[in-house]
Amino acid sequence: MLANKRTRRLATPLALTAVTAVAVVGLTAGTSQAATRPGWADTSSLSVRIRPLNPGAGQHYAALVLTNKTHKTVRTQGYVGLQLLGAHGKDVTTHVVRDRGHAAQLTLKPGQSVYTRLHWTVVPGNGEPTKAEKNPTKIEVTPPDSRHHLTTAWKLGEVLQKGRIDITPLAKGTGPKY
Repeated sequence: MLANKRTRRLATPLALTAVTAVAVVGLTAGTSQAATRPGWADTSSLSVRIRPLNPGAGQHYAALVLTNKTHKTVRTQGYVGLQLLGAHGKDVTTHVVRDRGHAAQLTLKPGQSVYTRLHWTVVPGNGEPTKAEKNPTKIEVTPPDSRHHLTTAWKLGEVLQKGRIDITPLAKGTGPKY
């Protein structure tokens, strides 16, 4: 019986040491995996362009494309922020409406792109003038989880329905080919 108590006293510290070692190894492995995971894309790693898509019956579409312009792999996920601007850089009424699509995490190697499809109308809503009060000339694009924006030209005309633009979550590629 004395041997059993002694064995238990020795075994307990050894078991705790083994558990601690496994935990430390697990933490170290987790840290190294996080260190090798690509960083989030931001305005310093992305360029932006807009590619018009086929319109129809007052409905307009475009692919807003973000491209990794660095030599490193980056990741992104979700929706962009948008703000239309007038000729002198003043805000033009913009109301962004998110599609309820799946926002998957996307990895972008150097030169790869993601896009969101934009949809807006040039048909006036009830009580709205038949022409937009201000025609946008630029658009500010804020990547997901970013506090800064990219600006590019807006050559796609007016946006009625009080500046409503429907957007989809970011997806791989440069958008549909139609």
